[in-house]
Amino acid sequence: MRKLVNFFVNNSLLTNWLMILIFAAGTFGLINLQKRIWPKIEFDYISVELSWYGASAMEVEDGLVLPLEERLRGVEGVVQVTSTARDGGAWFGLETSPWHPMDKTLDKVRQVVETTSLPDDAEKPVVYQETEWNRVMLLFLYGPDDLSLLEDVAEEFREDLIRSGQVTQINTWGFPGEQIILEPAPSTLERYSLSLDDIDRAVRASSLNLSAGSVLTSSEQIQIRTYEKKTTIPELENIAVKNLDNGRILLLKDICEIRRGRAENALYTRANGQDAIGFQIMYGNTEDVIAISKMVDLKLAEYSEKYKDQVTFQTYIRDVDELHERLGTLTKSGLGGLLLVLLVLGLFLNTRISFWVALGIPISFLGLIFIEWVMKITINEMSLFGMIMIIGILVDDGIVIGESIYDHWHRLGKPRAQAAVDGTMDVLAPVLISIATTIVAFAPYFFIYGEMGKYTSQIGLVVIISLLFSLVEAIILLPAHLAHSKAMTEEARIPGKFRARLQSWQDYLINRIYAPFLDFSLAHKGVILSLLAGSLMISVGAVAGNHIEATFFPDIEAPYVYAELSFPSGTTADVVNETRRELEEFAMEFGKSWADENGAYDNAIVDYLSWGNNTQLWVYLILQDNKIRDFSVNEFSLALARELPENSVLESAFIGNDAMFGGDPVYIRFLGKNDEDLRAAADLFKERLKTIEGVKDIRDDTPLGQKEFLIHLNNRGKALGLTTADVSNQVRMGFYGNEIMSIQEGRNEVPLIVRYPQKDRASLSDVENLQIITPAGSMVPFKEVADFSLRRSQRRIRRENGYRALSVMAGIDAEKAELNVVMKEINEVILPDILAQVEGVTLSQGGQAEMVNKMIKSMAFSMAMALLIMFTLLLFQMKSWGQALLVLSLIPLGFLGAVYGHIIMGKPISFISFLGSVALGGIIVNDSVVLIDCFNKKLRAGIPRAIAIREAALQRFRPIIMTTLTTSIGLTPLIFQKSVGGQMLVPIGISIAWGLLFGTFLTLAVLPVVLGMMKNKSDAREEPAIEDENEEKENLSVLNAGPVLLAE
Repeated sequence: MRKLVNFFVNNSLLTNWLMILIFAAGTFGLINLQKRIWPKIEFDYISVELSWYGASAMEVEDGLVLPLEERLRGVEGVVQVTSTARDGGAWFGLETSPWHPMDKTLDKVRQVVETTSLPDDAEKPVVYQETEWNRVMLLFLYGPDDLSLLEDVAEEFREDLIRSGQVTQINTWGFPGEQIILEPAPSTLERYSLSLDDIDRAVRASSLNLSAGSVLTSSEQIQIRTYEKKTTIPELENIAVKNLDNGRILLLKDICEIRRGRAENALYTRANGQDAIGFQIMYGNTEDVIAISKMVDLKLAEYSEKYKDQVTFQTYIRDVDELHERLGTLTKSGLGGLLLVLLVLGLFLNTRISFWVALGIPISFLGLIFIEWVMKITINEMSLFGMIMIIGILVDDGIVIGESIYDHWHRLGKPRAQAAVDGTMDVLAPVLISIATTIVAFAPYFFIYGEMGKYTSQIGLVVIISLLFSLVEAIILLPAHLAHSKAMTEEARIPGKFRARLQSWQDYLINRIYAPFLDFSLAHKGVILSLLAGSLMISVGAVAGNHIEATFFPDIEAPYVYAELSFPSGTTADVVNETRRELEEFAMEFGKSWADENGAYDNAIVDYLSWGNNTQLWVYLILQDNKIRDFSVNEFSLALARELPENSVLESAFIGNDAMFGGDPVYIRFLGKNDEDLRAAADLFKERLKTIEGVKDIRDDTPLGQKEFLIHLNNRGKALGLTTADVSNQVRMGFYGNEIMSIQEGRNEVPLIVRYPQKDRASLSDVENLQIITPAGSMVPFKEVADFSLRRSQRRIRRENGYRALSVMAGIDAEKAELNVVMKEINEVILPDILAQVEGVTLSQGGQAEMVNKMIKSMAFSMAMALLIMFTLLLFQMKSWGQALLVLSLIPLGFLGAVYGHIIMGKPISFISFLGSVALGGIIVNDSVVLIDCFNKKLRAGIPRAIAIREAALQRFRPIIMTTLTTSIGLTPLIFQKSVGGQMLVPIGISIAWGLLFGTFLTLAVLPVVLGMMKNKSDAREEPAIEDENEEKENLSVLNAGPVLLAE
């Protein structure tokens, strides 16, 4: 290594060329890197979708789910199987092992699905790997009373976007499409002895476009075709249905009312109270969000002008703007951190030296950016956060090496080139170990379970690549630059007035403040250790006693309030619409009470959007921009939820945030074989949750379905030759309707439906009196050939690993309750009591608790291996079991600083805080390695232990303080930033910054104390013995009287 350093020191031209190459490559990568909000990720998840139209949830479970479930559980690479059976279809979610090749697992799942016997009338299953789609923007079209015009414009706009070739997925919704409806009255059909089947056959027979072959003449071939398909209402009206006995032809218009209309009992999408069509413009892993947004903006401007005064195009949520805001915020935080780092370096080091040391930051980042381009990694929130996190750490190795080089030149009087080589080699070993331990500390970021691991791996990758480039800069470029820098010329030996004052201040800090404190610590070891033990007990007690707020994940604010209302199955659209109207009116009135005191706005709510179906209603309340309001979305939503009147129509209501990572804070899943037992356990649990103050939004994921009309064929019906299917089909055609065919109208398909008029299917008595046609052609009332019963169906049936599952979810009002207190009561009191009352039910955690448990388990092995590797590296460097264990023991003690940092900053401790503490471990080790390396060298030089400890601590005080300040201060802009998107990453910054500050106290105060108490064989060989404590104190007093040699 000495030869390598010496080579570059003596070849400055090559050194500069290498630096230019890194700058050029990084600039190229920066220009060409794709920008995204989140990283490109592939999920370890496979979905299987199955459709079986007309089947109930229970039929779907028996016919689709159970045959597939057991076989899918046996597929290699599949670790968990969950499923949901619903009316008309099912869905399987297969969690796969990240260590098993996804393509092989996917092939095996497809093979299992294709070879499983399923009902003949079920659709072909669809199997696919889950991929991430992110939203570019959410926009709505509204305006005209003519909904057909709105549909046509929306379809034209959508097709134009697709034709651009830049966007491949657009989700749209709005209201049901138009239908042509044939409504014959049952009495009319009875009079003419007709059935709905007769109408179906007549329309199909008269509406054919049919090829009849061709005629081959002597000169050409002529195609024979029939074009008789009826596509308009006048054409349909004149279709012949039956020839009457009097010779008259019975036409369709004689027995049916034919009209255009939309599906009954359907909920329409609305924007600010008007019927609307919603658009979600999405982008995938291979698409450029910036390019898509620019293209969509151009199209919006074009269509807004084209349909001016007819259709309004309005964008309500622009996630792409959030991308710009987040990237801008993180970039500003990074630049702010960089400036603060430069300021700290300038205060402690020669200006030119601080410049060359700080140059390691852009060199490291540009090298990183080029590698990211090569690896097809994007610029995103995670990679930027990794860059901000590492800003201060990148200069640590440069500080140590630069300080050592300057010391060899200034104090030891070596020539510049020799000082550069010798100074680098003097600290090379601890620098390499420090970089290696930091890299190892970030390794667990690659092994975190699930979606979080996909994100944190980007942080780890950025940190590791940046550190490797910083190492190249510190041991190759930095010595070469300093060897030829004016910072180490004879003129530079005489500092200017400002530099002299700074140097005087540093000397005062070291000799008049730290040195007496160090002497006190070494002379009163018990006091220092007692203070440490007290701090440890206080923090442990505070956490155990729930005096420190804790949560699984920090809140992530969306730019809107989200409301999800659940209604019992069978609720009519009119009831849902009335509830929607009441909520919107109340919310808008409530928003006025949050008006700005200075008149900037008179209502906190800018827009309100809603859509859904007869069982679910989703409402979005768009708030004023966070730059002009002085309250958070969470504060507003909590206040709204408290004030919102109860509504007996609702099954459940949730008002808050739809961006909760990992799911709900309270999420308990009951597993069992018996539905009644599961429902009993869930109901008991929900009732107990209602008694806990601060628990809100209590609901379950398996609501009851609507009432079912069950048909039972009686003996007379059987005697007439009827089957249950005959009767059921005739009832279904009359009351639900039957689609005869679809009529193409431009780009739209309009279904042709036949059913009874609304007035003839409004009550159960209409079913009882329905005329059923027997195989002999006679008509008998339904009530004479069949009986019926009513029961409540199941809307959804969820299963997990072979058991039926029912989950209960709830949120926490942070102002009234703490999550850790609530979960303790749930786990230790409520759940054991419920399980004692209900047999045959077991538990499985879900939501955030399940996510955190799986992530911690996934990290346990990697963290253990990281500690083992770090210990090996330390042992290799220090060649002392005691010293290696001592340094390693500082890691958990550093967590105390992270805990106190969260208390001071008023932030709850979360799993994200834990991630910061994991990274903190490697950073804390660095300063200890540098101090112990210096101590060991002094021991080997024959200096007594007490003197060696004191000299090492004083000599390394300045680089330790500099590395601590550059890292902590570099994170300051991020910790205090107010960006909505960046809030989730703040706990990592708090853990590292505050943990490192506390770790510095451990290194400068506790480490020397413990070193003074340690005696091992290697020390005994390398230092002269000190007979007693009085001699040790004498050595300290001698040192107090003598000068301290420090690099200027």
